[in-house]
Amino acid sequence: GGIRDYKDTDGNMWSALDVASTYFRAGADKVSIGSDAVKAAMKWWADGKKACGKSSIEQISSVYGAQAVVISVDPKRAYVASKDSEELKNKGHTVIETKIPGPNGEKFCWFRCTSAGGRKE
Repeated sequence: GGIRDYKDTDGNMWSALDVASTYFRAGADKVSIGSDAVKAAMKWWADGKKACGKSSIEQISSVYGAQAVVISVDPKRAYVASKDSEELKNKGHTVIETKIPGPNGEKFCWFRCTSAGGRKE
């Protein structure tokens, strides 16, 4: 969800910046980026924590300012039995103790971001 590149019914491509500009011209002071924010974060992580300058977040904030872009993500708990899981540490996940136990009584979890309204991980 949120602002992203898209193709209209006539086959014209519209960049996220084009879409955001339309909203700002109509009086919006902020736009929300959803699934593209998850994709941008994954690319940033894969690229060694370096910005590429091409994400919708970067493009819109470079024109309208960082205050004009908010992200919307759907966090989902991933329960684990132990805080000391080497597999999770190697993947960079921070495991926390949770007050809400998992379905099998797990006392620890980490959060994954989902996109498409929680339908994709």
